[in-house]
Amino acid sequence: MRKLIFSLILTVAGLTKGFGTGDSLHYLTPKDTIFLKVDDFGNKIFTHTMERGQTLYSLARFYGLKIYNLVAFNSHIEPEEGFRPGTPIHIPIPDSAIVKTWEGGFSKAGYVPVVYVVKHGDNFYRIAKHYFHLPLDTLKKWNRLERTLLFTGMKLHVGYLSLEGIPDSLQNISPIGSRMQALQREFEHQSSSKSPAFQNGAAYWQREKKGRNDYYCLHRTARIGSVVRIHNPMRRKTVYAKVIARIPDRAYPDHIIIVLSPRIAKLLGARDPRFYVELQYFTQ
Repeated sequence: MRKLIFSLILTVAGLTKGFGTGDSLHYLTPKDTIFLKVDDFGNKIFTHTMERGQTLYSLARFYGLKIYNLVAFNSHIEPEEGFRPGTPIHIPIPDSAIVKTWEGGFSKAGYVPVVYVVKHGDNFYRIAKHYFHLPLDTLKKWNRLERTLLFTGMKLHVGYLSLEGIPDSLQNISPIGSRMQALQREFEHQSSSKSPAFQNGAAYWQREKKGRNDYYCLHRTARIGSVVRIHNPMRRKTVYAKVIARIPDRAYPDHIIIVLSPRIAKLLGARDPRFYVELQYFTQ
């Protein structure tokens, strides 16, 4: 009985220890595996579970991202407020960072395996050719498959990722997150049938206001429910926001052309309550 109780204690301790990704000194360790999912916009997403001693800023650097990229993919976080150990952080993984050949002295000791989790509607050809640019026979060989039948939740080994993280040179896109991509797609759909109006001037946002998950704006004439393209030339950042209401009369000076949610303002790199922006929007 004592041996049984002792074994149970060891088992529970093993399950509860190191529930995060990496440890207090490293963001990836040899015990980790990169489990990837592909979202509706083709982003390969890995969920990093935060450990004690890790920070959001250094996590972003480790994966070759800027902090605003990290925020764009994680509407539940606020860098200034920190996080709790165990917080899941979604990381976009560029295909160029995944090692898919290990010839010429490649050592797996410095890498962790990358595994794709099959979702409903996937097929073997799409995963191999479109998601990971692999020959069909190579993917079959790596996973010791005789047939190409798949099931939801099935795990396929697709390569390796360096324990040193991802250089920013390999993050060859500027990831903006799936919610922003959806708004961008909606704006482009609007543009296909209508020409947008152009405007430039001062934007305003309330730094002390909460609402971290909101991607909205107020405008004086843009059609409510439409999407506005907002560009900050000083920071060279562009985002998209949904118009939810008019700017209230007398609530803001006439030179304020748009009022932004805190999330949108931060994605634009705003530091001051008022800053210059360039807009494209629709009135009908």
